[in-house]
Amino acid sequence: MALAGLLVLGSCNSNTTPTSPAFCVSLTGQYTGVFTDSCGLSKTEDVTLFQTRCAVVAQFPGVGSLQGTVEGQTLVFAIGFAGVSPCGGSASGSATVTSSGGLNGTYRGQATGTGATCCGNVSGTFTLTRR
Repeated sequence: MALAGLLVLGSCNSNTTPTSPAFCVSLTGQYTGVFTDSCGLSKTEDVTLFQTRCAVVAQFPGVGSLQGTVEGQTLVFAIGFAGVSPCGGSASGSATVTSSGGLNGTYRGQATGTGATCCGNVSGTFTLTRR
């Protein structure tokens, strides 16, 4: 009987450990965004980021629709240009949280279409400052 109890207790010893929830800073809020890219885009726009757990969505006016995930102090994202800018296409990138709670980011992808800002290969930068 004692041996059976030890065997049961021994089988409870597992090498699996519970995973802790991912750490992600809260980015929900209103920002002033400064955007520039290699196709000639240069603009300043108001931006609101929405976050559920570590998932973030936003509209960058005249740039694109952003969807991403916060991983620690970094936002990893994809931007779809269609419907928000005169271009189609998409880009991906990352942004880091600044000491003041804003974001500095870069992206790279394809901007397709006939507009002047639709130049094919595109790379861009942005700075979001909390308001």
